[in-house]
Amino acid sequence: MQSFSMRAGRFRLASSLLSLVALGACADEPVAPRIPSITKPAMSGAPTGEWVDVTVTNSSGGTEVGSIRWAANQIQDRGGVIRFASSLGGATIVLNGTLSPDGPMYIEGPAQGITISGNDQHRVISGHPDDGGVSLKNVTITKGYRADYAAAIWATSLSMENSTVQDSRGAGSAIRVLYGFYSSNSTISRNTVGGMALEYGPNAQLDINNTTIAFNAAAAGIGPYAYPSYSLRVTLRNSILSNNGAQNCSNFFGIGYEGKNISSDWSCGEVDITVADPKLLPLANNGGPSMTHAIPHTSPAYNTGVCFFVTTDQRYVPRDAKCDVGAFEFNDFTKVTITIDPTARFDATYGYALLTGTMKCTRDDVIPLALELHQDQKVGKDIIDVHSAATTQVWCNTTGTTWARKMFLAPGEAWQTGAARATANTFNTPEWVTPAGVASGVKISRR
Repeated sequence: MQSFSMRAGRFRLASSLLSLVALGACADEPVAPRIPSITKPAMSGAPTGEWVDVTVTNSSGGTEVGSIRWAANQIQDRGGVIRFASSLGGATIVLNGTLSPDGPMYIEGPAQGITISGNDQHRVISGHPDDGGVSLKNVTITKGYRADYAAAIWATSLSMENSTVQDSRGAGSAIRVLYGFYSSNSTISRNTVGGMALEYGPNAQLDINNTTIAFNAAAAGIGPYAYPSYSLRVTLRNSILSNNGAQNCSNFFGIGYEGKNISSDWSCGEVDITVADPKLLPLANNGGPSMTHAIPHTSPAYNTGVCFFVTTDQRYVPRDAKCDVGAFEFNDFTKVTITIDPTARFDATYGYALLTGTMKCTRDDVIPLALELHQDQKVGKDIIDVHSAATTQVWCNTTGTTWARKMFLAPGEAWQTGAARATANTFNTPEWVTPAGVASGVKISRR
Protein backbone atom coordinates (compact mmCIF):
# COMPACT_ATOMS: atom_id res chain seq x y z
CA MET A 1 0.00 0.00 0.00
CA GLN A 2 1.44 3.37 -1.02
CA SER A 3 0.63 6.79 0.39
CA PHE A 4 0.58 10.22 -1.15
CA SER A 5 1.62 13.69 0.00
CA MET A 6 -1.73 15.31 0.32
CA ARG A 7 -2.99 17.26 3.26
CA ALA A 8 -3.84 14.91 6.11
CA GLY A 9 -6.96 14.96 8.16
CA ARG A 10 -10.64 14.88 7.51
CA PHE A 11 -12.23 17.34 5.17
CA ARG A 12 -15.60 18.16 3.75
CA LEU A 13 -15.85 17.26 0.06
CA ALA A 14 -18.32 20.05 -0.45
CA SER A 15 -15.68 22.65 0.47
CA SER A 16 -12.28 21.07 -0.11
CA LEU A 17 -13.11 18.99 -3.16
CA LEU A 18 -16.03 21.00 -4.41
CA SER A 19 -14.63 24.54 -4.46
CA LEU A 20 -16.86 26.84 -6.50
CA VAL A 21 -15.68 29.33 -9.11
CA ALA A 22 -17.46 32.50 -10.14
CA LEU A 23 -20.95 32.38 -11.58
CA GLY A 24 -22.03 33.64 -14.94
CA ALA A 25 -20.05 31.85 -17.61
CA CYS A 26 -20.97 32.90 -21.13
CA ALA A 27 -22.02 30.34 -23.68
CA ASP A 28 -19.06 31.18 -25.89
CA GLU A 29 -16.54 31.43 -23.08
CA PRO A 30 -15.55 28.01 -21.67
CA VAL A 31 -14.81 27.91 -17.98
CA ALA A 32 -13.12 25.48 -15.63
CA PRO A 33 -15.28 23.21 -13.49
CA ARG A 34 -16.78 24.95 -10.51
CA ILE A 35 -16.48 21.87 -8.42
CA PRO A 36 -13.45 19.89 -9.53
CA SER A 37 -13.23 16.23 -8.61
CA ILE A 38 -10.42 14.87 -6.49
CA THR A 39 -7.19 15.22 -8.39
CA LYS A 40 -4.85 12.27 -8.59
CA PRO A 41 -2.10 12.82 -6.02
CA ALA A 42 1.52 12.59 -7.07
CA MET A 43 3.52 9.58 -5.90
CA SER A 44 5.83 10.20 -2.96
CA GLY A 45 6.94 8.62 0.26
CA ALA A 46 4.47 10.43 2.44
CA PRO A 47 4.48 9.56 6.13
CA THR A 48 1.75 7.48 7.77
CA GLY A 49 -1.41 9.48 8.40
CA GLU A 50 -1.70 11.00 4.93
CA TRP A 51 -3.72 9.83 1.93
CA VAL A 52 -3.30 6.21 0.92
CA ASP A 53 -3.55 4.41 -2.41
CA VAL A 54 -5.01 0.90 -2.35
CA THR A 55 -5.38 -1.56 -5.22
CA VAL A 56 -8.20 -4.09 -5.35
CA THR A 57 -6.88 -7.39 -6.72
CA ASN A 58 -9.93 -9.69 -6.56
CA SER A 59 -13.68 -9.51 -7.11
CA SER A 60 -14.65 -10.76 -3.67
CA GLY A 61 -17.44 -8.93 -1.90
CA GLY A 62 -16.04 -9.86 1.51
CA THR A 63 -13.27 -8.37 3.61
CA GLU A 64 -10.34 -10.63 2.70
CA VAL A 65 -7.05 -9.03 1.64
CA GLY A 66 -7.31 -7.54 -1.85
CA SER A 67 -11.10 -7.10 -1.80
CA ILE A 68 -12.83 -3.74 -2.14
CA ARG A 69 -14.23 -3.88 1.40
CA TRP A 70 -10.74 -4.58 2.68
CA ALA A 71 -9.52 -1.59 0.64
CA ALA A 72 -12.20 0.66 2.14
CA ASN A 73 -11.16 -0.42 5.62
CA GLN A 74 -7.59 0.67 4.91
CA ILE A 75 -8.69 4.23 4.34
CA GLN A 76 -9.76 4.85 7.94
CA ASP A 77 -10.01 8.56 8.80
CA ARG A 78 -7.17 9.78 6.57
CA GLY A 79 -8.84 9.19 3.19
CA GLY A 80 -7.53 7.49 0.11
CA VAL A 81 -7.83 6.29 -3.46
CA ILE A 82 -9.11 2.82 -4.38
CA ARG A 83 -7.98 1.49 -7.74
CA PHE A 84 -8.32 -1.89 -9.44
CA ALA A 85 -6.01 -4.43 -11.00
CA SER A 86 -6.23 -4.41 -14.80
CA SER A 87 -7.66 -7.95 -14.75
CA LEU A 88 -10.81 -6.59 -13.05
CA GLY A 89 -11.74 -4.24 -15.90
CA GLY A 90 -15.47 -4.65 -16.58
CA ALA A 91 -16.00 -6.94 -13.58
CA THR A 92 -18.94 -6.91 -11.16
CA ILE A 93 -18.23 -7.04 -7.42
CA VAL A 94 -21.17 -8.30 -5.37
CA LEU A 95 -20.80 -7.00 -1.82
CA ASN A 96 -21.80 -8.98 1.23
CA GLY A 97 -21.89 -5.77 3.26
CA THR A 98 -21.95 -2.00 2.79
CA LEU A 99 -18.79 -0.10 1.87
CA SER A 100 -18.29 2.12 4.92
CA PRO A 101 -14.93 3.93 4.81
CA ASP A 102 -13.82 5.84 7.89
CA GLY A 103 -12.78 8.84 5.84
CA PRO A 104 -12.92 10.39 2.36
CA MET A 105 -12.97 7.70 -0.34
CA TYR A 106 -12.15 8.06 -4.04
CA ILE A 107 -13.00 5.01 -6.18
CA GLU A 108 -11.42 5.09 -9.62
CA GLY A 109 -12.52 2.27 -11.86
CA PRO A 110 -10.48 1.01 -14.81
CA ALA A 111 -11.12 2.21 -18.36
CA GLN A 112 -13.57 -0.68 -18.89
CA GLY A 113 -15.41 0.31 -15.73
CA ILE A 114 -16.21 -1.55 -12.54
CA THR A 115 -19.67 -2.46 -11.18
CA ILE A 116 -20.33 -2.56 -7.43
CA SER A 117 -23.55 -4.30 -6.45
CA GLY A 118 -25.50 -4.38 -3.20
CA ASN A 119 -27.16 -7.58 -4.42
CA ASP A 120 -30.61 -6.13 -3.53
CA GLN A 121 -29.70 -6.71 0.14
CA HIS A 122 -28.18 -3.49 1.51
CA ARG A 123 -26.94 0.01 0.76
CA VAL A 124 -23.86 0.00 -1.46
CA ILE A 125 -21.90 2.96 0.02
CA SER A 126 -22.22 4.80 3.33
CA GLY A 127 -19.75 7.66 3.54
CA HIS A 128 -18.17 8.72 6.79
CA PRO A 129 -20.72 10.74 8.77
CA ASP A 130 -18.14 13.25 10.04
CA ASP A 131 -16.65 15.35 7.21
CA GLY A 132 -16.14 12.42 4.85
CA GLY A 133 -16.80 12.45 1.12
CA VAL A 134 -17.18 9.92 -1.66
CA SER A 135 -15.95 10.29 -5.24
CA LEU A 136 -16.60 7.89 -8.12
CA LYS A 137 -15.02 7.65 -11.57
CA ASN A 138 -15.74 4.91 -14.14
CA VAL A 139 -17.99 3.18 -11.59
CA THR A 140 -21.48 1.67 -11.73
CA ILE A 141 -23.40 1.43 -8.46
CA THR A 142 -26.28 -1.00 -8.71
CA LYS A 143 -28.82 -3.06 -6.77
CA GLY A 144 -28.63 -1.17 -3.51
CA TYR A 145 -31.48 -1.59 -1.04
CA ARG A 146 -32.62 0.31 2.06
CA ALA A 147 -36.00 0.44 3.72
CA ASP A 148 -35.52 4.08 4.79
CA TYR A 149 -33.43 6.31 2.45
CA ALA A 150 -30.29 6.30 0.27
CA ALA A 151 -30.70 2.81 -1.14
CA ALA A 152 -27.54 3.20 -3.23
CA ILE A 153 -25.33 5.92 -1.66
CA TRP A 154 -25.34 8.06 1.44
CA ALA A 155 -22.56 10.64 1.72
CA THR A 156 -21.94 14.02 3.22
CA SER A 157 -20.74 14.98 -0.28
CA LEU A 158 -20.57 12.99 -3.49
CA SER A 159 -18.68 13.45 -6.75
CA MET A 160 -19.51 11.37 -9.86
CA GLU A 161 -17.59 11.28 -13.12
CA ASN A 162 -18.35 8.94 -16.03
CA SER A 163 -20.40 6.85 -13.61
CA THR A 164 -23.91 5.46 -13.31
CA VAL A 165 -26.23 4.74 -10.36
CA GLN A 166 -28.94 2.32 -11.44
CA ASP A 167 -31.39 -0.37 -10.38
CA SER A 168 -31.50 0.36 -6.66
CA ARG A 169 -34.72 0.15 -4.68
CA GLY A 170 -36.27 1.15 -1.39
CA ALA A 171 -38.96 3.19 0.28
CA GLY A 172 -36.85 6.36 0.29
CA SER A 173 -34.28 7.83 -2.08
CA ALA A 174 -31.58 6.25 -4.23
CA ILE A 175 -28.90 8.83 -3.31
CA ARG A 176 -28.77 11.20 -0.36
CA VAL A 177 -26.12 13.89 0.05
CA LEU A 178 -25.93 16.31 2.91
CA TYR A 179 -23.60 19.12 1.81
CA GLY A 180 -22.48 18.82 -1.80
CA PHE A 181 -22.96 17.00 -5.06
CA TYR A 182 -20.93 17.24 -8.26
CA SER A 183 -21.60 15.21 -11.37
CA SER A 184 -20.08 15.27 -14.82
CA ASN A 185 -20.93 12.91 -17.66
CA SER A 186 -22.93 10.64 -15.38
CA THR A 187 -26.31 8.92 -15.28
CA ILE A 188 -28.85 8.21 -12.54
CA SER A 189 -31.50 5.90 -13.92
CA ARG A 190 -33.91 3.04 -13.42
CA ASN A 191 -33.92 3.24 -9.62
CA THR A 192 -37.22 2.10 -8.10
CA VAL A 193 -37.60 4.13 -4.92
CA GLY A 194 -40.48 5.68 -3.08
CA GLY A 195 -38.76 9.01 -2.65
CA MET A 196 -36.43 11.00 -4.89
CA ALA A 197 -33.71 9.55 -7.07
CA LEU A 198 -31.31 12.23 -5.78
CA GLU A 199 -32.09 14.10 -2.58
CA TYR A 200 -29.95 16.70 -0.86
CA GLY A 201 -29.73 18.73 2.30
CA PRO A 202 -31.46 22.10 2.65
CA ASN A 203 -28.12 23.97 2.56
CA ALA A 204 -26.43 21.87 -0.12
CA GLN A 205 -24.41 23.04 -3.11
CA LEU A 206 -24.96 20.99 -6.28
CA ASP A 207 -23.27 21.26 -9.67
CA ILE A 208 -24.88 18.93 -12.22
CA ASN A 209 -23.01 18.91 -15.53
CA ASN A 210 -23.82 16.95 -18.70
CA THR A 211 -25.75 14.48 -16.58
CA THR A 212 -28.85 12.44 -17.36
CA ILE A 213 -31.34 11.71 -14.55
CA ALA A 214 -34.16 9.68 -16.03
CA PHE A 215 -36.65 6.86 -15.65
CA ASN A 216 -36.43 6.66 -11.89
CA ALA A 217 -39.71 5.44 -10.42
CA ALA A 218 -39.65 8.07 -7.72
CA ALA A 219 -41.79 10.80 -6.27
CA ALA A 220 -39.39 13.19 -8.03
CA GLY A 221 -36.06 13.05 -9.80
CA ILE A 222 -34.23 15.55 -7.57
CA GLY A 223 -35.06 17.73 -4.60
CA PRO A 224 -34.21 18.64 -0.98
CA TYR A 225 -35.22 16.23 1.75
CA ALA A 226 -36.01 19.10 4.14
CA TYR A 227 -37.38 22.61 3.74
CA PRO A 228 -34.69 24.44 1.72
CA SER A 229 -32.77 27.43 3.02
CA TYR A 230 -31.68 30.45 1.00
CA SER A 231 -28.14 29.05 0.87
CA LEU A 232 -29.28 26.08 -1.27
CA ARG A 233 -27.72 26.25 -4.76
CA VAL A 234 -28.42 23.76 -7.56
CA THR A 235 -26.78 24.47 -10.91
CA LEU A 236 -28.04 22.50 -13.90
CA ARG A 237 -25.67 22.68 -16.83
CA ASN A 238 -26.37 20.87 -20.12
CA SER A 239 -28.31 18.19 -18.28
CA ILE A 240 -31.46 16.12 -18.83
CA LEU A 241 -34.17 15.31 -16.29
CA SER A 242 -36.81 13.11 -17.83
CA ASN A 243 -39.59 10.68 -16.97
CA ASN A 244 -38.92 10.58 -13.25
CA GLY A 245 -41.91 9.42 -11.23
CA ALA A 246 -44.49 12.08 -10.52
CA GLN A 247 -42.17 14.92 -11.58
CA ASN A 248 -38.53 15.67 -12.33
CA CYS A 249 -37.93 18.27 -9.59
CA SER A 250 -39.77 18.36 -6.28
CA ASN A 251 -39.53 22.17 -6.62
CA PHE A 252 -37.29 24.62 -8.44
CA PHE A 253 -36.22 26.65 -5.42
CA GLY A 254 -32.49 27.45 -5.62
CA ILE A 255 -32.08 26.00 -9.13
CA GLY A 256 -29.99 27.93 -11.68
CA TYR A 257 -29.42 27.05 -15.32
CA GLU A 258 -26.44 27.34 -17.64
CA GLY A 259 -26.08 26.18 -21.21
CA LYS A 260 -29.16 24.24 -22.23
CA ASN A 261 -31.10 21.92 -19.96
CA ILE A 262 -34.06 19.71 -20.85
CA SER A 263 -36.89 18.53 -18.62
CA SER A 264 -39.83 16.43 -19.76
CA ASP A 265 -42.16 18.44 -17.49
CA TRP A 266 -42.48 21.94 -16.01
CA SER A 267 -41.45 20.99 -12.47
CA CYS A 268 -37.83 22.21 -12.82
CA GLY A 269 -38.82 25.71 -13.89
CA GLU A 270 -40.60 27.60 -16.64
CA VAL A 271 -37.80 29.85 -17.96
CA ASP A 272 -34.24 29.13 -19.07
CA ILE A 273 -35.05 25.44 -19.47
CA THR A 274 -36.41 23.50 -22.45
CA VAL A 275 -39.52 21.52 -21.64
CA ALA A 276 -39.62 18.65 -24.13
CA ASP A 277 -39.30 14.90 -24.44
CA PRO A 278 -35.57 14.22 -24.99
CA LYS A 279 -36.48 10.90 -26.65
CA LEU A 280 -33.98 8.93 -24.59
CA LEU A 281 -33.31 5.39 -25.69
CA PRO A 282 -33.33 2.64 -23.01
CA LEU A 283 -30.40 2.38 -20.61
CA ALA A 284 -27.86 0.19 -22.39
CA ASN A 285 -24.21 -0.66 -22.83
CA ASN A 286 -23.32 1.86 -25.52
CA GLY A 287 -19.59 1.57 -24.89
CA GLY A 288 -17.41 3.17 -22.23
CA PRO A 289 -17.17 2.30 -18.54
CA SER A 290 -20.87 2.45 -17.64
CA MET A 291 -24.37 2.23 -19.11
CA THR A 292 -25.93 5.28 -20.75
CA HIS A 293 -29.11 6.56 -22.39
CA ALA A 294 -28.36 7.16 -26.07
CA ILE A 295 -30.24 9.87 -27.95
CA PRO A 296 -31.45 9.73 -31.56
CA HIS A 297 -30.69 12.50 -34.04
CA THR A 298 -34.32 13.62 -33.67
CA SER A 299 -33.85 14.43 -29.95
CA PRO A 300 -34.01 18.09 -28.87
CA ALA A 301 -30.76 17.34 -27.02
CA TYR A 302 -28.90 16.75 -30.29
CA ASN A 303 -26.42 19.52 -31.17
CA THR A 304 -28.08 22.05 -28.85
CA GLY A 305 -25.76 22.04 -25.83
CA VAL A 306 -22.99 24.38 -24.77
CA CYS A 307 -19.76 22.48 -24.23
CA PHE A 308 -18.18 24.60 -21.47
CA PHE A 309 -15.26 22.55 -20.11
CA VAL A 310 -16.58 19.05 -20.93
CA THR A 311 -14.76 17.71 -24.01
CA THR A 312 -15.98 14.08 -23.96
CA ASP A 313 -19.16 12.28 -22.98
CA GLN A 314 -19.74 9.55 -20.38
CA ARG A 315 -18.23 6.98 -22.75
CA TYR A 316 -15.20 9.23 -23.45
CA VAL A 317 -16.50 9.87 -26.96
CA PRO A 318 -15.28 13.35 -28.04
CA ARG A 319 -17.90 16.07 -28.04
CA ASP A 320 -17.96 18.15 -31.21
CA ALA A 321 -18.40 21.91 -31.54
CA LYS A 322 -22.18 21.41 -31.37
CA CYS A 323 -22.22 19.22 -28.29
CA ASP A 324 -25.33 17.44 -27.09
CA VAL A 325 -27.24 17.91 -23.84
CA GLY A 326 -26.90 15.19 -21.22
CA ALA A 327 -24.31 12.48 -20.60
CA PHE A 328 -24.37 11.06 -24.15
CA GLU A 329 -22.88 12.56 -27.31
CA PHE A 330 -24.57 11.31 -30.46
CA ASN A 331 -22.09 9.59 -32.81
CA ASP A 332 -24.29 7.10 -34.65
CA PHE A 333 -24.08 9.01 -37.91
CA THR A 334 -25.84 7.69 -41.01
CA LYS A 335 -23.21 6.18 -43.31
CA VAL A 336 -23.87 6.11 -47.05
CA THR A 337 -22.44 3.75 -49.68
CA ILE A 338 -22.85 4.76 -53.34
CA THR A 339 -22.15 2.79 -56.52
CA ILE A 340 -22.33 3.82 -60.20
CA ASP A 341 -23.32 1.24 -62.80
CA PRO A 342 -20.67 0.61 -65.48
CA THR A 343 -22.99 1.39 -68.42
CA ALA A 344 -24.94 4.58 -69.17
CA ARG A 345 -27.59 4.02 -71.81
CA PHE A 346 -27.80 6.69 -74.55
CA ASP A 347 -31.21 7.66 -75.94
CA ALA A 348 -30.57 9.22 -79.36
CA THR A 349 -34.19 10.37 -79.74
CA TYR A 350 -34.18 12.60 -76.67
CA GLY A 351 -30.43 13.13 -76.38
CA TYR A 352 -29.78 11.97 -72.83
CA ALA A 353 -27.60 9.32 -71.21
CA LEU A 354 -29.27 7.45 -68.37
CA LEU A 355 -26.84 7.31 -65.42
CA THR A 356 -27.77 4.69 -62.81
CA GLY A 357 -26.43 3.21 -59.59
CA THR A 358 -27.28 2.14 -56.07
CA MET A 359 -27.23 3.67 -52.60
CA LYS A 360 -27.27 1.97 -49.21
CA CYS A 361 -27.61 3.67 -45.81
CA THR A 362 -27.15 2.51 -42.23
CA ARG A 363 -30.65 3.89 -41.45
CA ASP A 364 -33.62 4.97 -43.54
CA ASP A 365 -33.15 8.51 -44.79
CA VAL A 366 -33.65 10.82 -47.76
CA ILE A 367 -30.27 11.68 -49.29
CA PRO A 368 -29.71 14.42 -51.91
CA LEU A 369 -27.27 13.27 -54.62
CA ALA A 370 -25.23 15.43 -57.03
CA LEU A 371 -24.27 13.69 -60.29
CA GLU A 372 -21.84 14.53 -63.06
CA LEU A 373 -21.13 12.73 -66.32
CA HIS A 374 -18.07 13.72 -68.39
CA GLN A 375 -16.87 12.58 -71.80
CA ASP A 376 -13.75 13.64 -73.70
CA GLN A 377 -14.65 14.25 -77.36
CA LYS A 378 -12.42 15.15 -80.29
CA VAL A 379 -13.48 18.32 -82.12
CA GLY A 380 -11.09 18.97 -84.97
CA LYS A 381 -7.65 18.84 -83.46
CA ASP A 382 -8.90 19.60 -79.95
CA ILE A 383 -10.14 17.40 -77.11
CA ILE A 384 -13.01 18.97 -75.21
CA ASP A 385 -14.79 17.89 -72.03
CA VAL A 386 -18.48 17.44 -72.74
CA HIS A 387 -20.31 17.12 -69.46
CA SER A 388 -23.64 17.26 -67.71
CA ALA A 389 -24.59 17.88 -64.04
CA ALA A 390 -27.83 17.02 -62.28
CA THR A 391 -29.24 16.34 -58.83
CA THR A 392 -31.71 13.83 -57.45
CA GLN A 393 -33.06 12.63 -54.12
CA VAL A 394 -32.75 9.01 -53.05
CA TRP A 395 -34.96 7.27 -50.51
CA CYS A 396 -32.16 5.31 -48.94
CA ASN A 397 -32.46 2.25 -46.69
CA THR A 398 -30.38 -0.54 -45.19
CA THR A 399 -31.03 -3.02 -48.00
CA GLY A 400 -30.07 -0.73 -50.87
CA THR A 401 -31.95 1.48 -53.33
CA THR A 402 -31.44 2.02 -57.06
CA TRP A 403 -31.23 5.54 -58.44
CA ALA A 404 -31.35 6.86 -62.03
CA ARG A 405 -31.01 10.29 -63.66
CA LYS A 406 -31.25 11.47 -67.25
CA MET A 407 -28.10 13.44 -68.08
CA PHE A 408 -28.79 16.04 -70.78
CA LEU A 409 -26.19 18.11 -72.62
CA ALA A 410 -26.31 21.72 -73.75
CA PRO A 411 -27.86 22.46 -77.16
CA GLY A 412 -25.50 21.56 -79.97
CA GLU A 413 -23.73 18.84 -77.96
CA ALA A 414 -24.36 15.09 -78.09
CA TRP A 415 -23.13 12.04 -76.25
CA GLN A 416 -21.03 9.59 -78.20
CA THR A 417 -20.82 5.88 -77.63
CA GLY A 418 -17.62 5.03 -75.78
CA ALA A 419 -15.77 5.76 -72.56
CA ALA A 420 -16.89 8.39 -70.06
CA ARG A 421 -16.47 9.10 -66.36
CA ALA A 422 -19.04 9.82 -63.66
CA THR A 423 -19.19 11.09 -60.08
CA ALA A 424 -21.92 10.86 -57.45
CA ASN A 425 -21.70 12.85 -54.20
CA THR A 426 -24.07 13.57 -51.34
CA PHE A 427 -24.77 17.26 -50.72
CA ASN A 428 -26.80 19.40 -48.32
CA THR A 429 -27.15 16.37 -46.07
CA PRO A 430 -28.49 16.66 -42.51
CA GLU A 431 -25.93 16.94 -39.71
CA TRP A 432 -26.37 13.30 -38.77
CA VAL A 433 -25.35 12.04 -42.22
CA THR A 434 -21.68 11.46 -43.04
CA PRO A 435 -20.90 12.88 -46.52
CA ALA A 436 -20.04 10.28 -49.16
CA GLY A 437 -19.05 10.16 -52.79
CA VAL A 438 -17.76 7.93 -55.56
CA ALA A 439 -16.07 8.37 -58.97
CA SER A 440 -16.14 5.69 -61.63
CA GLY A 441 -15.46 5.06 -65.31
CA VAL A 442 -18.56 4.26 -67.37
CA LYS A 443 -19.31 3.29 -70.95
CA ILE A 444 -21.97 5.14 -72.90
CA SER A 445 -23.83 2.74 -75.18
CA ARG A 446 -26.98 2.99 -77.30
CA ARG A 447 -30.21 1.49 -76.03
